[in-house]
Amino acid sequence: MPDDSLLRRSLRRSGVLDWIRTAIDRYNRIYRSPPYDPPTDHREFRAVRRHSQEPTDISDHLERLFVEAMQASPDTIVECGVRSGESTFVFERVARLTDADVVSVDIEATSYTTDYDGWQFVNADDVDFAAEFGSWCDENDVDPAIDVLFVDTSHRYEHTLAEIEAWFPHLSENAVVLFHDTNMQRFYRRKDRTRGLSPIADRGVIRAIEDHFDCDLDETESFVTVLDDFVFEQYPYCSGLAVLRKLGSTAAP
Repeated sequence: MPDDSLLRRSLRRSGVLDWIRTAIDRYNRIYRSPPYDPPTDHREFRAVRRHSQEPTDISDHLERLFVEAMQASPDTIVECGVRSGESTFVFERVARLTDADVVSVDIEATSYTTDYDGWQFVNADDVDFAAEFGSWCDENDVDPAIDVLFVDTSHRYEHTLAEIEAWFPHLSENAVVLFHDTNMQRFYRRKDRTRGLSPIADRGVIRAIEDHFDCDLDETESFVTVLDDFVFEQYPYCSGLAVLRKLGSTAAP
């Protein structure tokens, strides 16, 4: 398989990538369907909804992240993969409502900033950090039982499988786990019919989940099933989101 970074550099030099982005922008302007804005009287949810109006590869899932995290009534939220902080913004809104700790882990630095005292950024490989998570929690007065785990890192099979093995033992009895990029297509689709260009097209995340649960899944479909005492729900649009809720936890509406 060709190296994705080399392919992207080659495309940039040839101008093909710019041409593709221009074509996608034109397509989106023509085919975008009018958004439906259902009523809500929840201030923090409205903030998340406003934040999701900027189309990205995860924008369609931000409201779902908020709902799933709130349903877990978390004390501890762990976010693996931060980038500019789109998901961090959501989890901070939840944490302010539930007085939770948010631990955001990324091997790269983040530009996200907040005045919320319960947020901590750890600049490290998340698999390595998982090995010392218990002792780190003791030192930082954080409950080591994870109620919400969000995974959005390298999207690679080996790394995702290592993340599952490293982080699942830290889950609380009623935890919810969220994996982004479970449907990695080169041109992903949003709910409003617009398209986006993904840096990679790879089944790494969903294949790691398949191997962990010893099953085959069609990530291009919307589905709900039960695997190894988890309720598993897949949302295929916007690069895909898998929601795994431990049986016995409250399901989202």
